[in-house]
Amino acid sequence: MSLPIIYFITHYGYIAILIGSLFEGETLLIIAGLAVHQGLLDLPLVFLCSLVGTLVGDNFFFLLGRYKGHKLVAKYKFFSKLTMVSEKLSGRRAPFLAFAMRFMYGFRHLMPFSLGMSAIKTKTFMFWNFLGGLSWVLAAGLAGYFFGGVLEIFFGRLRRYEFRVIVITIIAVALGGIIYRIFRRGLKDFMKN
Repeated sequence: MSLPIIYFITHYGYIAILIGSLFEGETLLIIAGLAVHQGLLDLPLVFLCSLVGTLVGDNFFFLLGRYKGHKLVAKYKFFSKLTMVSEKLSGRRAPFLAFAMRFMYGFRHLMPFSLGMSAIKTKTFMFWNFLGGLSWVLAAGLAGYFFGGVLEIFFGRLRRYEFRVIVITIIAVALGGIIYRIFRRGLKDFMKN
């Protein structure tokens, strides 16, 4: 029995990459790079789907912040913390953050939302976000592709069942990192009280 993410990528391919890239996406993109190395997907189409998904997701949250951000802040307490962030981001750092936010794990929806509430111009955001998204897609996609090449050198020709083992390992490492961060944050909060 295969994991849902493996099934999703091997059966839905490019649509899975497009949808996954709307959200965090680097694990999915690394796995897609491995799938390219296995001959299951085509590298340029993986890059294109990832870039489109990335830009659609980022621009959606930016425009949500731009046109509905202040209403959401007034209505929901969760968003009230974002007003402080958006005020700090309205300066010279906003273009850099529009570029770098794709590389900031866990902030990819908050950052464009906050930038939407800031004074950055929409065209400026979209330009720097495009460059950042393109850099991110190339870095994560090529990392997965070359990771497959390195494994092939060390373990010989990878077979289809080994692809599943590699994907399970990547997912386990990613989940382990998330659990570690949650545990560490919870421990810090506990020590403050």
